Parts: sequence; C-alpha cells; structure tokens
Amino acid sequence: MLDPNLIDPEVFAAEGRCLQGKWALNQLDGRVWLHEYLADKQAEVSFVLKGGRDRWQRLYLDLSVKGDVPLFCQRCVKPMPFAFDESSRIVLFADDEGLDEAMLSDDELEGMLLQKALDVRTLVEDQILMAIPFSPRHEDCGNDALAEVNQDKPNPFAVLAGLKNSR
Repeated sequence: MLDPNLIDPEVFAAEGRCLQGKWALNQLDGRVWLHEYLADKQAEVSFVLKGGRDRWQRLYLDLSVKGDVPLFCQRCVKPMPFAFDESSRIVLFADDEGLDEAMLSDDELEGMLLQKALDVRTLVEDQILMAIPFSPRHEDCGNDALAEVNQDKPNPFAVLAGLKNSR
C-alpha cells in the first residue's frame, strides 16, 4: 500500500504487528482541528496500534491515543490543559451476523467489519473526538466576579412549597 496510514487490518492483526506515531492536530482531518474547543492546533497526539488474537481466536486491534491538548474553558473562555490517555480494543468480524451476535452478547464490545484497507489516522481521529469533554471547564477559573454570578441562589419556588405544606 502506498499510503503509510493505510493498513490491511486482517494481516496486521493476524501477524501481531505494531505501529506507533505522532501527529499534530492540524495534520488531522478538519473534524478534529476545526473543533471549537481546541485552543492549540499545533498540539501533538501520539498513538500505538497493535494487532493480535483474543482467547476466542478473534482478530483485534488495540489502539492507544495520548495527548496533552489545551481546550477552551466554557466558563471563562481561556485555554486550560487537558491530558487524555484513551485505549480501546476493536474486534474484527468477517460478516454482519458475527458482529451482531457478538455485540448483543457483550455490550462493552467494540467491533467492526473487516475491510481491505483501514486508515489508521481515522481511528486516531475518532478516539480524540471521543476523548474531548462535552463542556470543558476549569474547576476554578480564578475570576471572582464570575464566581459570584455562578454561586448558588435560593430557589424562588421554595415559598410555594412552604404554602403547599401548610395546608
């Protein structure tokens, strides 16, 4: 294969191969580097992809993706550090029936159908997108005015609950 990011997943797993590397976020697909929460498009992520067979002799790919990527805090809109270390095992299946049966018997299983060429970069991108929190925030933004606005306020309907109980 001419593209070094493309692998034959069946051969890769059967031979127990290993592939590792690094990419800057801006080298990845736009769905990653255009993500609204990313504060530094130059940040690097590293990955390790290993193939093998599990105890049922099913082929699998183990993917580990690590990175220290600054994200914009959704409270103060300032960059904040975000480190992640995500791992997943993807079990490979030759047909839909085998995949469906395995997925029904094990709800934790991540599986996919075998294909002739698999783009490693796409796997890494998917793992990064799943690692990014839905709404990244500092524990403490260090902004007293913001903290005062966000402090707990009494529930305005508490008076109505008191009236209901007095009857």
